[in-house]
Amino acid sequence: MEKVVQIRTLGGESIAIKSPPDRSIRDLKLLIKESFLPAKNCPNFHLFFNGSKLSLEAQISTIGDSEFLVFVPFTKKRQQTQSISSTANQSAMSSKPAEPSPASASVWQDIMSDLSSLSDIPRSETNLKNLNSSCSSYFPSHMPLNKKSKVSLDNEDVIKDILGTNLEETFNENFGGAMQQVLDSVSCLSDGDSDSCLLFSELFRMSGSDAKCACPPWLTRLVKVFTLLNMFYGVIQMKNRCFMTWAYLEGALKKHAMFGIEEVLMSDLETLSQLCPKTVILAKQEEEVTNLSCSIIIKNSSNHEFISETKERRRPTRASVVNALAKRWNDFRAELWSSIKNCLKQRRRTNMPLEISFEELASIKLKFSASKCCNTKGAKINNSNAHRVGCRGMETLEAVKMIEHLKQGLGKQGQVVHIEQIEAKEAVYVEIPENISKEVKEALEQLSITKLYHHQAEAIQLVLSGKSVVVATSTSSGKSLCYNIPVVETLSKNSVACALYVFPTKALSQDQLRTLLKLKEALNFLNLNVGIYDGDTSKEDRAWIRDNARIIITNPDMLHVSILPYHSQFQHILSNLRYIVIDEAHIYKGAFGCHTSFVLRRLRRICSTVYGSNPTFILCTATCANPREHAMELTNLDSLESIQKDGSPCSLKYFLLWNPPLRSIDGSRTLGKNEKTVKGVLNRRTSPIMEVSYLFAEMVQHGLKCIAFCKTRKLCELVLSYTREVLKEASEQLVDAIAVYRAGYIAEDRRKIEADLFDGKLRGVAATNALELGIDVGHIDATLHLGFPGSVASLWQQAGRSGRRARPSLAIYVAFEGPLDQYFMKFPNKLFGRPIEHCQVDACNLKVLEQHLACAANELPLCLQYDEKYFSFGLQRAMSSLRNKGYLGNNPGGDLSKNMWSYIGPEKNPSHGVSLRAIENDKYRVIDKSIDKVVEEIEESRAFFQVYEGAVYMNQGMTYLVDELQLSTKTALCHKADLKYYTKTRDYTDIHVVGGDLAYPLVNSDTEHVKSTAEANNCKVKSSWFGFYKIWKASNQIFDSVGLSLPSYSYDSQAAWIRVPESVKKAVEARDLVFRAGSHAASHALLNVAPLYITCNASDLGTECANPHDKRAIPERILLYDQHPGGIGLAWQVQALFGELLIAALELVSTCACVTPTGCPNCVQTLTCGEYNEVLNKEAAIIILEGVIESEKLYLERRNGGDQNSGQI
Repeated sequence: MEKVVQIRTLGGESIAIKSPPDRSIRDLKLLIKESFLPAKNCPNFHLFFNGSKLSLEAQISTIGDSEFLVFVPFTKKRQQTQSISSTANQSAMSSKPAEPSPASASVWQDIMSDLSSLSDIPRSETNLKNLNSSCSSYFPSHMPLNKKSKVSLDNEDVIKDILGTNLEETFNENFGGAMQQVLDSVSCLSDGDSDSCLLFSELFRMSGSDAKCACPPWLTRLVKVFTLLNMFYGVIQMKNRCFMTWAYLEGALKKHAMFGIEEVLMSDLETLSQLCPKTVILAKQEEEVTNLSCSIIIKNSSNHEFISETKERRRPTRASVVNALAKRWNDFRAELWSSIKNCLKQRRRTNMPLEISFEELASIKLKFSASKCCNTKGAKINNSNAHRVGCRGMETLEAVKMIEHLKQGLGKQGQVVHIEQIEAKEAVYVEIPENISKEVKEALEQLSITKLYHHQAEAIQLVLSGKSVVVATSTSSGKSLCYNIPVVETLSKNSVACALYVFPTKALSQDQLRTLLKLKEALNFLNLNVGIYDGDTSKEDRAWIRDNARIIITNPDMLHVSILPYHSQFQHILSNLRYIVIDEAHIYKGAFGCHTSFVLRRLRRICSTVYGSNPTFILCTATCANPREHAMELTNLDSLESIQKDGSPCSLKYFLLWNPPLRSIDGSRTLGKNEKTVKGVLNRRTSPIMEVSYLFAEMVQHGLKCIAFCKTRKLCELVLSYTREVLKEASEQLVDAIAVYRAGYIAEDRRKIEADLFDGKLRGVAATNALELGIDVGHIDATLHLGFPGSVASLWQQAGRSGRRARPSLAIYVAFEGPLDQYFMKFPNKLFGRPIEHCQVDACNLKVLEQHLACAANELPLCLQYDEKYFSFGLQRAMSSLRNKGYLGNNPGGDLSKNMWSYIGPEKNPSHGVSLRAIENDKYRVIDKSIDKVVEEIEESRAFFQVYEGAVYMNQGMTYLVDELQLSTKTALCHKADLKYYTKTRDYTDIHVVGGDLAYPLVNSDTEHVKSTAEANNCKVKSSWFGFYKIWKASNQIFDSVGLSLPSYSYDSQAAWIRVPESVKKAVEARDLVFRAGSHAASHALLNVAPLYITCNASDLGTECANPHDKRAIPERILLYDQHPGGIGLAWQVQALFGELLIAALELVSTCACVTPTGCPNCVQTLTCGEYNEVLNKEAAIIILEGVIESEKLYLERRNGGDQNSGQI
């Protein structure tokens, strides 16, 4: 039987190798070299087991089943083939030192980690010799740290030649060769006294070894870049000039090959400035800078004159310039070494490997910047990402060049983990159908429409022939012509025909109104009256629209509360209704889709029964997995034609996955005055908000019109604020070329943003999913996506906003640190190969059916005999329930199937008591008290997340400080304030089950389901706020914690739950696993399988998600609750199926091939987790699910006297 041996690298890569147990380590290494990529790249390696190096003759059988081997590469010592004398002669002929081999450089960090963390490995002289590298410097050994002295240089003649160069000769071959000679002598951060490597001396001072170099490649590069910059500045000083400009340096650095150094980017110089701000100063053109001789000054000027005359100054001597060179080198070395020593000190204190990364070095500077920030009330935004630097260029770049530009600049730390290339697609054109009238064709020509896409022509022909259709094609594929052309064609021939357009949002309604008015003007169709009938329509306009409009544009909510209950006022429209247009049909899913489906059934019932009309339906939807089935369920139509062959063109699209780089940060912090200090070092990724902000600035600077999609309103405002800070430093004239587009703004402001984006006045917007739908905002070149939006369909819908023209487009998905985003970063194929989700509508939901039957009875008395075709087979049961509740009345003793039943309920208009999408009427007004203007209205459920006394509220990138929150009037008073921090609430959400019995009531069901002890009860979903953090923008460091006293917000719903026995909890904890992480993961698993058993959307059900900062005890249960206020009956469906859901969830989790403790989206992660899938444990979830299932079996067996039938778990 073969043995499976786990091999792991120090960087986290692993492989499982199968081998007979009687084989040796020598045989195993041969297998590893054949199949393991790190071994192919570095064929010289050792294998360590429990800290000891394995000999080649050791047997594989000695390795335990749960053990693993550590793969540690090494570099063989070069053979000494030359004589001592020839070696000496060679050294005399060349000043270039011996450098480590490429293999040694590539595995350096792994070796360092191994030497420092595997304490059982002896640090012998042999080990140390493998680290050999030159330590020579262009400054001599007698130049100590932090000492002022005159200097004599080893390369004195070379440096004299460089300093004597004319400015016009700085790019010729002689200058390049001299500079290369100096740079070749620099490969180490060395001590001034002994010329030995500072890092080597610190790590291996007790080894007794000769001086060697321990500088990792990134540090060597940093030293070389500084040397290059220092020498350039020396040349400038010799010519009596006092600063360089960006424009000159950009040109100079393009000649990097001349100096024998790999490409140097402007971002490298910004990094030097942030690591050594006293030595390298980046200044604005107008800034006055002192200490000219001791600092390198680079001014942000586009002027190619790289220097400034200083006529009053005496020309410096060569000796003074040389000493200035040495002084700057000393300052640079001292500050850099101080940061490195701090890194080492932290790692020793926490017993971490003594491997130092560039990111950690930058974070040390960030820590001190944050400390200063606390004392100076903040710092500039670019200090918050010390190793992140923006671009100052303004040249226009297309997508391909932008990708390369990002890789070499912002993404130089390997943020681009995957590039998916989506090929271009040619348009399939056809002629405009012959049965379209000459007048309509001429109107289309005026709008530059002379041909149609294939899918447009097909849809128009079907609609004109009287067939209902659903068009499911990509974003920006011209779906509006699929309904506008047949509607206008029919209405132009029939003077009384009418159409009803239904859109899910007001913005889409406004967008379509503009399109129709343009078409009307081109057609010169005076009798085509079009009007929007929604909540913003005035009373006078409503009366005119009812009497005169032939096309009414509305939304499902207005149909529900204002049109159907008063249908007699719309007789003119309904009696002549030829078409019902439903755009963005994929939005109607889950609870909203369920409600809308009944609204449309009520509409068809009124049209047919009262007004004798039978309108044709035209539905348009984005790409989804089941467009025809979804459309038929939504409308209850018997027949429907589906058009899915997309004839529109699609430009080449590059989809980048961007993972913020890891860095080690000081995890020590004190929260508030009385809370304890928590110490430690954390490995965290840099802020994805900052990454998106820098990317957003790049797009705007380089001429790419961009939408940055964010999941919340607060994220939109933060991205705008940070991006403006970046642009202030790089391209101040573009600060006002970006804005935020989201819900909450007043209608006029949103219309203005839409118009400005369409007209090109804005180059970009940070937006919520409000721009995910098909609002026409003109051509978009790029989309940014801050975190996964919740569904694959939404991601593609958002990315589809870019690339309308022939130009290639760009989409960049920037990951949060949560397990879901990181899963997609690690396995891109799981994202790009993931199918589009189905759109689910439950038109058989009994509770929702009852609500709408009451509304339908108020509009027109119900009759079971005639209305069953509209409301399905559940009609009789729902009518009986409504009659028993006193909502329907006629003859109590009569035959239900033959009588007419009218609404007799307590509400005058029952539709007002039924909310289609939980739209809140209670809102908080945010008022800028300095001008007494309402800035925004926020829904009550969201208000306390944004406004409270002391909150930093953001609107269009402007920051306001909330002075007072008046609960009685629901008003927040604030004023503009230039604040260097933002606030974040401390809150939690509890699910309080009402009337739950901890005993085991058995579920009784008429259908054959697996029996369980699950309960379904009413519940209260309660959000509470108990404080907020103040966080520096500059560092994302919490510097204060403030208490809050606010009323909680709650709503009633229903929940299904099952108890987790105490024995199962103990079994989890006995394995050193966290119970709350296991119950959280198990609940997620049930959420993931629930849509396979009941018709619901991903956002319809929720569970108790573990907050990583909430340390309170949690109930020992697995719970799913209905996320809609009042509930729509999902909990009772879940209760009946709980036993089957448990079994399905266990199968899902236990068979998933993922190996990470937090699982993956295919098992215990969900796309809608409110806590970003933190605090999850897959192994604990399996124990809990197995334990609950076994406990249920035992209980039911005891209850039934040992009778085990097929209906039990």
